[in-house]
Amino acid sequence: LFLEQRSPAAMARSPKKLQVAVVPLLAVAALLRPLYTAEAWLVPRQLPGRPGPRSNLLHEGHSMASTPLGGTLLAASAGTLLTLFRPRRKLQKKVVAQAATQEEALGRFQEWLSARGGKLDNVEICFKDGLRGLVAARDIAEDETIVEIPIEASIDVSDESNRLGKDPSVIAMNLLKLMEENRAAEAGSPQDLSPYFDLLPGKDSEDMMRMPDFFSDEELKMLQCPDVYEKTLKRRNLCEAKAAEHSVSAGDLVWALCTTAQRVFSLLSPVDGLLRLMLPGIDLFNHDAHAQHRMKVAWNLEGYATANFKVVAGSPIKKGEEIRICYGGSPFRPDGCGGDCSGDIALTNPQYLQRYGFVDECFGTTMVDGKWLVTDAAASIRERLEETSIVQDEELLAGGSLSLAAQTAIQFRRHLKRALAAQQEADRQAAKAQANKTEAQKLAEKQQKEKEEEEARIKDANAAEAKKQLIQAMSANE
Repeated sequence: LFLEQRSPAAMARSPKKLQVAVVPLLAVAALLRPLYTAEAWLVPRQLPGRPGPRSNLLHEGHSMASTPLGGTLLAASAGTLLTLFRPRRKLQKKVVAQAATQEEALGRFQEWLSARGGKLDNVEICFKDGLRGLVAARDIAEDETIVEIPIEASIDVSDESNRLGKDPSVIAMNLLKLMEENRAAEAGSPQDLSPYFDLLPGKDSEDMMRMPDFFSDEELKMLQCPDVYEKTLKRRNLCEAKAAEHSVSAGDLVWALCTTAQRVFSLLSPVDGLLRLMLPGIDLFNHDAHAQHRMKVAWNLEGYATANFKVVAGSPIKKGEEIRICYGGSPFRPDGCGGDCSGDIALTNPQYLQRYGFVDECFGTTMVDGKWLVTDAAASIRERLEETSIVQDEELLAGGSLSLAAQTAIQFRRHLKRALAAQQEADRQAAKAQANKTEAQKLAEKQQKEKEEEEARIKDANAAEAKKQLIQAMSANE
């Protein structure tokens, strides 16, 4: 945007709108020239009101307005000539075509899922704050089903040889095989999975660029987290070895590994044992650690074993409200985490980043991060986090020149520093309060804690024994 002051007499002779040449001396203009044309817009002294998002007139005292083609003007005072770079028509047509293609893809997916028994009537797929997700199509009451997907609509990437899931490349390879086999499927046939596969983010998408597996070595080091760095290198080496073994692209296998990490659900079937399933529709929910909505699995073992997967409202939802679920255990549930994790375990940000490619800065996850960061297991991470301060990290983020991966890395380490500082302060306050307690109070609290720990131990032992017996029973029937 260039701003040129003209005299009233000169402006009176100027047309309302004129084409002007791009200033060749400005490098930025030269870089933008393939995408933008330059136009000059005259700001009159008297501007009649003209409402609507496509208005190209600036109201007195306003600082911005839109051109008929969606460009934005930064206004000076009346009597000013503004030169605007706006998108070329070809680029705009391409963007519109891409949006239409995306709309068609979502429509095909919904038809495909409905034909397989999926129920998405209560939600709409939309983009909110740059993220694809689900919003309520109507008011939804507490305990009402939001989305329901039968097991027949799932995509099974399980592998008999990898029941314990120790090798994540196995289910990643299974996904690549399914996608290769699907190329031979007749379009629109029951075997055709392309309406779902077409919606999966590609290798060059932002979803993948935020996964540490796609970071450069330098960007990985910027995380200041040895744990994530080492695990990522281990996954890369695994993918390279398995790709060579199966004659596939290492890049494709890394993509498949990240996709299955983000989208595969693990569950124990009473018939087939541990299953690894992709659940189309349910994997469209975005994450919120504070979400109260929950997922339920209902098995029907009469005759042919079937199952339905439901997401049930944990609180009332208003029409148009985005619906999110918690990808890990709730950090607030007594049997979830609260710092001493057991049962449905809440995830830390290193886990969220490696599995899903994002940093969760909410209060609950900050609490979980803080309690983990002060443990002996996180000593090496605390040492690395001292390499830069929060202020230095914020200055880097404000610079605007970072790659998406580098930006994610710095947001990640800045959050860990904030979580650590908050936990250390909470521990100091707790120590002061503890010092002021009487011996009787301390003894009562100790006994209560020992009782709760024993109850948790018994609960975990019973769950482990039940799982063991189930697996033994299934093995005996085979």
